[in-house]
Order: sequence, then C-alpha cells, then structure tokens
Amino acid sequence: MSPTQSTFAPADRQQWLALIDKLLKGAPADSLTRHDEDGLAIHALYDTVTGDSGAAVTVTRLPCDPARHIADGWDICQPIDAANDRASDPAGINRLIMDELADGVGSLWLYGLGDDAAMAPMLDGVMLSAIGLCLDSGASAMTHLTALDRVVRQQGHRLGELAVDANIDPFGPAGDPQLLAAGLSLLGTADRDDVPRGLFAAGGWHWHNRGMTAVEELAYILACLTDILRHGHKAGLDLALLASRLSAQVALPADLFAGIAKIRALRHCWAAVTAPLGLAVALPIHALVSRRMFSCLDIEVNMLRTTTALLGGAIGGADRMSAFAHDHLGGSSADGRRLARMQQLLLREESGLAHSLDPSGGAAFIEARTADLATAAWTAFQQIEAEGGAMSWHQQDRFMATARAAAADRFQRFESGELALVGVNLQPDQRQFPPAQPGWQHLARPAAAVELIRQGAVDTPPRLLLLHGADADSADIDRVTKILAVGHMVPVVMPIADVDAAAITAARPDYVILAGCELDQMAAAVRTALDPLVANAKLTDAAAVTKAPLALLAGLVGVDLAPFRKGDA
Repeated sequence: MSPTQSTFAPADRQQWLALIDKLLKGAPADSLTRHDEDGLAIHALYDTVTGDSGAAVTVTRLPCDPARHIADGWDICQPIDAANDRASDPAGINRLIMDELADGVGSLWLYGLGDDAAMAPMLDGVMLSAIGLCLDSGASAMTHLTALDRVVRQQGHRLGELAVDANIDPFGPAGDPQLLAAGLSLLGTADRDDVPRGLFAAGGWHWHNRGMTAVEELAYILACLTDILRHGHKAGLDLALLASRLSAQVALPADLFAGIAKIRALRHCWAAVTAPLGLAVALPIHALVSRRMFSCLDIEVNMLRTTTALLGGAIGGADRMSAFAHDHLGGSSADGRRLARMQQLLLREESGLAHSLDPSGGAAFIEARTADLATAAWTAFQQIEAEGGAMSWHQQDRFMATARAAAADRFQRFESGELALVGVNLQPDQRQFPPAQPGWQHLARPAAAVELIRQGAVDTPPRLLLLHGADADSADIDRVTKILAVGHMVPVVMPIADVDAAAITAARPDYVILAGCELDQMAAAVRTALDPLVANAKLTDAAAVTKAPLALLAGLVGVDLAPFRKGDA
C-alpha cells in the first residue's frame, strides 16, 4: 500500500479553515463549542501547540518509571471485593484471589474488608513477594496494615521490601483524620523496611463516585497530599521520604479524552506543588474505572464504558489501572471479572499502548484540555488552601457537601434529558435486570433512578392509555412511547374516534396521556368516565410528558426523586 504522503497532498492550516468555513456555511467555528460539567470550554478547533521539553516533560507528563513502563506496561491491579463478590468468608476470598492471580494480573486491590479482616486465611498460599497488594481499608487502615504485617513476616519478609500499598486516606468518605497522625508516626518511628512504599493515597476516585467533578476531584487530591506534607513537615519528617510514600487514585470516566487530560493535568499540578519544596518525586497514579457511570440496565454497555475509560488511562500514562466486571453492581461474575482483566491485557500486550510514552503529547486538543483542567484544578485547590486546607474542609464536611452539590447538578441534567446514558434513558433495553447490591447505595449514579422506576414498573405495572386525535403528530406519539419505554412501560394507544365510555371502563387506566386532542373534544360520556383521573391529576398531555419525563415516570410507580435531586443518591 502506498504511503499517504504519496497519495494525498499535504494540507496547511488555511486549507483546513477554508473547509471548516464551507461545512459550517459561514457560521463561526465557536458555534460548535460545548462545555463540560466544570464549565470548561471544549472547542472544535484548536491552534497548534509545541510540547514541553527537557525536565518539564519528565516531571509533568511521563509515568513514574518510564523505562519500566515501556518494558512491562502499567500494573494491572485486580479489584477483590470482600463484601460483594460472593466471597465474604476468608476461604472464599482466598479462592477468588488465587483464581485472579492465575489469569495474569500483577497486583490485587483488597476492599470491602471488615474491621476484623482475617488476613492470614485470605492470603493463604499467596506469594506476596511476587505480586503487588493494595489495601483500601477506610478508617480500619492501621488495623489491616498491622494484620498484613504479621502475614508478611510469616513469609520471611518486611512490608517495605514488598510492593504493598496501605493507601491511607485521612480525608476520604470513609477515612479518619486520626489516621494522618498514625501514619506519620509510623513513618517517623519505625524502621523504613517496616513501612509500606504506598503509605498514603489521596483517593479522588472515592469522591468521584460520590459525585465530584473532575476539577473537584483533582483539587481534593492536591489538597489531601499537601496537608499530609504540611503535617509531616510539622512533625519533623524528611519531606523527600514522605513524598516518596504518597500516591493518588484517579477515576477514569467513559470519555477517554477526559481521562487522558485528567491524568496529565494531575502530573502538572503535582509538579507545581513539589517544585517550590525542592522535591523531584514523581506521583504514582492508580487509575480506576468510574463506578458511578455503571448501570444495571443493559449491563453489556458497561463493557464499552470500561474499554474507553481504560483507553484514556493507558494513553494518559497511568502507572496502575483497575477495572470492574460489567455486572459488578449486581455481584461480579467470574466471566465478568476475567473480561475486565482481558481488556487491560489486550490494551497492554496486543495494542502496544505502553510502548509509547505520552502518545497524545503535542496534540492541540489534548494539550489545551490538559492545561485548562490543570488551571481550574489549581484554582480550586488554592481556594481549599485559603480556607484552612484539607483538614479544615473535612472537619466542616465541605468535601461531602461539594460532592453532593455536584451529584445534584448532574442529576438535574440527567432528569432534563441533557445527559444521555445508553441503555438507560437512550435506547433502553427492556430485559430484566439484577438490582444493584445494597453496598453500592453510596454511589451517586444517575442511572439508579431509572433502575428504581423500572423495577417499580415490573413489580406493579401501571395501566397507561394514550389517546390521540386524528391530526396528532406521529412524532409526538413516538416521543411519548419512547419516554415510557425508558420506564419499562407500554401504553395502550387509541384514537379518540374509537373511544367511548365502555372502552375507558374496560381499559381501567391508571393514567391517561392526550396527544393532539383536548378533553373537551371528547363525548360527554367519555369525559365523565375520565373525571376520576382528572380529579386525581392523572391525566396529562404529550407536551407535559416530554417536558418532565423522569418526573412523570417516577410518579407513575411511586419513586421519590428527592434524594437524587439533593445529591444524596
């Protein structure tokens, strides 16, 4: 095949601008500009940019260990959910761990552990010197770390010698500020070989799942890490040593470009934090697929969401990535977990994405998005610092308030139809679905509202009657039926010319929708038959349905949307 250079003549920027002008018929290119949920502009056309050079590239754009990244790729870290992956007993968790290790993962991420987690039976037969192990323990971090230390010593090792991450997050949703002092004390008094390399982690991913936007998530990470450094300095610790024990957990959204920009922006901001301190310590980034974007409806779509999310993390240069089974919310199946692993193995081994460092560098769109996100995150971080830092914000529940407000705004866009989710409010699948397990009630998932509505429609199907006039717009009827399909509801459609009082009585509708007709156009007997529905506000028209579709669906099955509108669900 001939190279493109010999087939197509090179195009300069003026030719591109002329083509854009022709396609837009004279409208400005800015007419295509949209904004993300942080209000940052996403343009259709960007000016060319020149990349950074020298040390700036090393600090702000590359993975922590570029040579190892090229040789081995990112670390595939398999989530092990002790509470919800049908393996709640230690022996069951152990079987699950052994199955995952046999399938090519490099490390394990243990979460959902109880306060009295039995580490020894869970890790029985696991050669800890050959794998990485990440804990996600919330307020029980020190308890679990102590239990793990005993297991490590029984195998003839010490925590600092292994790839162990305690991931203490003092300010996370399940964290405890007292963990900050405990972790710093351990680092200051224990032998360094007894301190895990990943002592602290700023869990932005957890706050993302509670509702935070990308800017808010990055600002939290920066504020959390900065407060850890600040308290470490007050305690007289070596900042270089402390900084080497820090990491960040970042959420990967379905938008791969957003994931790329988020990881790159975090590296830029981290360099801005450490450079004035005279530190040149890279920040390990553990990128985890977003859980709030998952749905129990049409769960196969979660595979696509996961794929694009992982692609964003791979191109962005994450040091470690974790993905969940597509059926994770209802209880991860073995096939689902294996598929999540295979997605990463394919990206790493067959697509060769790890063999290039910062493959998106220099792309005008990516560079601009990175810069905009980094600037906005830095501004939000500075606000947190000006108001007392992460410790003060945690004590005032400001992080939780921020997450709830963002979740409420997101649900408002979802309720209005501005935010579309495939298989949920766009192209809904009418199959039965497994409901989300109770453990995921804290996730701020817009899809959860539709799941509740559809479950209500399955349990108690509402009887719906759609009456239309002779001149009714077929598009209006189609829109109404599609809206009802989102809620797993199917109306009986009848022209008003065929409706009489007997038909109304036979249909026994719970709700009536009018399209292209008015109540006063109907026969007196029909109006009388509909009077009880009118009196109980159970008759409306197509315009009202399309104006507030989710509210109508929720009302039909008695689902309360108030918690979603407040950001509490």
